[in-house]
Amino acid sequence: MLKSDDSQINTALTHGEPDKKKRPNSPCRAEVKHNRLRRKEGHNYAAPGIYLITVTTEGRKRILGSLVGNSPDTAKIEPTALGEYVIAAFRKMATIVTEKTGSRVQVLQYQLMPDHFHGILYIRDALPEGWHLSRMIGAWKGDCSREYWRKTAALTHGEQDKEKSEKSPLFAPGFNDKILFHEGQLQTWYDYLHANPRRLWLKFHFPDRFRKTFDFKAGKQGHSYTAIGNTFLITYPERVQVRCHRNLTPEQIQAEVNYYMRFARSGAVLVSPFISPAEKAVYDACYQEKLPMIHIVNRGLDGKFIYPTGRDLAGCSAGFLLILAPYADYSAETAEARITRSQCLDMNGYAADISTLPLTQEEPNKETAALMQEEPNKETAALTHAEPNKEKSHL
Repeated sequence: MLKSDDSQINTALTHGEPDKKKRPNSPCRAEVKHNRLRRKEGHNYAAPGIYLITVTTEGRKRILGSLVGNSPDTAKIEPTALGEYVIAAFRKMATIVTEKTGSRVQVLQYQLMPDHFHGILYIRDALPEGWHLSRMIGAWKGDCSREYWRKTAALTHGEQDKEKSEKSPLFAPGFNDKILFHEGQLQTWYDYLHANPRRLWLKFHFPDRFRKTFDFKAGKQGHSYTAIGNTFLITYPERVQVRCHRNLTPEQIQAEVNYYMRFARSGAVLVSPFISPAEKAVYDACYQEKLPMIHIVNRGLDGKFIYPTGRDLAGCSAGFLLILAPYADYSAETAEARITRSQCLDMNGYAADISTLPLTQEEPNKETAALMQEEPNKETAALTHAEPNKEKSHL
């Protein structure tokens, strides 16, 4: 692995980037905030905390590495010489800040991709006055840009080309950061970084299944969604809504699974937000057999870097899943927030609108009804009067 230039990082950390007069929007200058990548208002970025940092190459050039592997499970990124330098410089930056300030800064994890880089930084001790996250990231980016210019000049063997290349930094202005606030969030970040090569492999080999469709019309009312996955599923003639009471015993949940799996195995597409334990059990059973489903999610998918994760990602790539987002907005707050009663009812309404075979009144799920010893239509009444904020979405 190439070693980064300690003197260059030291210079940038002490004085800022040497070329900041040419680039007034340098992220090292704390007072400048890029419109698209603003820091969290009111947050002290010199205080102890854990951050997920993302930077992209200028023009999204794929010059940091290449995707290798012949399957999603073997997919990985093979760094270029420049990519190796970026990794080494990121780690060295944390070491130098620790040495210069006495405040411990630690790299917990990183993931290099062909056109971007993710890194998790842990500021263990409060940084002294004048030091903050943007200063560190700006110094690292500046060091990587200088290495990029050196390599470009070496390849072109011309001072004129070198001078021209210096006008184009390696990374795009600014950076994206996420702040760790919740228990379990760090493991989610680890999983996300680890799955990056797998997602890229799937997107490369199945581009249509990972292409977002905006203003996607579906259902009898023609609601608009952001769609990702196998949009052909919406054309299936039989689409069955999955809606189950949330307070069921294990025996009752299994009865619901048996009931809906009969539809799925006969060629119907199951449609649901898959919120209640029984609905999630139906999702699990369908996923195991790779049977078609339409998943209504309670968060937006409109963000540039927002894509399905986990089993939803695998389901989309395999072609048996379509994800529909009725809400356009996405933020860390909406992703972490528990689903509300109003959202639950709305999404069940969307599922009912998309379904062509609504819950039948003539032959309800007699197996479940017998176990519950009540009329089947009481399920709907119980869900309507359920307490809010008790259910989580599947995603």
